[in-house]
This record gives sequence, C-alpha cells and structure tokens, in this order.
Amino acid sequence: MKAAVLLLAAAASVKAPDPVTFPGAADAKDPNGHSRVVFVAAAAGQSARLTLEDSKTGATTPLLTIGRTATVFWSPDGGALAVTDRRSASSSTVLLAVPGQPAVTDLAAVLARTLGPLPEQTGNRNVYLEVVRWLDAKKLRVRLRGFGERDPGGFDELFDYELSGRFRRAVF
Repeated sequence: MKAAVLLLAAAASVKAPDPVTFPGAADAKDPNGHSRVVFVAAAAGQSARLTLEDSKTGATTPLLTIGRTATVFWSPDGGALAVTDRRSASSSTVLLAVPGQPAVTDLAAVLARTLGPLPEQTGNRNVYLEVVRWLDAKKLRVRLRGFGERDPGGFDELFDYELSGRFRRAVF
C-alpha cells in the first residue's frame, strides 16, 4: 500500500519536458522516447512544417505547417503535444496534436466555440494565444493576450484547457 502511494505521488509530480522552438532546434523528443517532432525547412514557395517521427520505426507523419516560429510543449506523459504557432507578427494560436490521431485541433477556435466569441479575440488586431505550460498530462494552461482597437492598453488572460474538450478561465 505504501509503495502504491509513493508511485502515485511520483507520477503526479512528473514534469513536462522543456519547450522546444523551431526553427532553431533539430527536434523535440517526447518524454518517453517513443516519438519526436522534427522541423522540415521550407522549400522554395512552401511553408516550413513539423513532422512527427516514430523513434522505433522511423515512420513519419506530417503534423502541421508553421508560420514564423513554433514552440512545441510535450505533455508530461508524452500523450499529447501543444504547439504555439506564431503565424505572423500580429497573431499566434495553439495547436493540439495527439500522436496516432490524424486531426490537429486549433485551440483558438475551440476557445471561441466553448466560451462564445470573446471580444478580445474579435475586436483587436493583435491577438496571441500561447501555451504557458502543461498543468498535468490532461490539462494545459494557455494565455490570451493582445491589443488593438478594442483594448488599446492591452489585455492578458489565462485559461485552462482539458483534453476532454473543455475550456475554463484559470483559477489561482
């Protein structure tokens, strides 16, 4: 019984790997060593992209094309990865991928759908949704910040996203 409690405590304290930014890094390995995200430089007339590679077989799966830069955050258990995609100087979004599942989810769209169209997202020209960190293997903290016509002094808000599909304003 005591050993089981210690194992649960150790599992709860597993830290997510440090984020990795592309371009710049060669890859971002999941904490279990099963997969890695690889940066593929842009060919003439194309966008740079990230590819997911199986570490055992070498098989690759296209993950997503990126804008200016992208920062990859693996979940502590390696079961998912969140990417802050800095699409332009005036916007960024968070994309969520689960290895083995074909779809990548744009969390900016999920945030608007879950909590309704936020005036901060629609009334400002510069809007950035960014990963802050994984809170645990199933919950991600994101930051919505920006400025523009609606908020000339800027805004800065935190939200928690559960992999089950639910957003909530962060509680401290």
